[in-house]
Amino acid sequence: MKNLIKIALITIPLSLSYADSNVTGYDFFANDPIFRHFQKLQADMDRMFEEFHNQMFKEMKLTNHNLMKSFSSFSPDTDLIDKGDKYVLKMNLAGMDKNSIKIDIKDNYLNVQAKSEEKKEKKQGDKIIFQERHLGVVQRGMTLPKDADGSKYTSDYTNGVLTITIPKKK
Repeated sequence: MKNLIKIALITIPLSLSYADSNVTGYDFFANDPIFRHFQKLQADMDRMFEEFHNQMFKEMKLTNHNLMKSFSSFSPDTDLIDKGDKYVLKMNLAGMDKNSIKIDIKDNYLNVQAKSEEKKEKKQGDKIIFQERHLGVVQRGMTLPKDADGSKYTSDYTNGVLTITIPKKK
């Protein structure tokens, strides 16, 4: 029995230090040549994608306002505010067609979709001299707080801002 206690007193601290090292990020495989090979491969892939990304955007001339508008429209500015008895979500959807906005809340997950289409034409006689089309699509999803009652939400779209009011569960 004494030997069993001695073994337990020795192995428990060792196993706890191993578990703690996993949490703190100590890497037991750092000296393994195969593992190092995969780490180098990952670093090379990261560098390759970063170079591709930098080169892609270097070649693009981002001075065009509509191009910038297109890039920024993928993730609309969103605020979720706790008002005590309810949550108020405000989302900038400037230029989106009010009739295209779709709000869906299932299992405390909010999903908002909206579309915009902008056409510009300049005609001289029967010839179109300039024609431009812009189509924007926005989709934003987020998990709501656990006490949000998504089945009773209300919404309003005014001056390009979508406001969704979600009461809290009682």
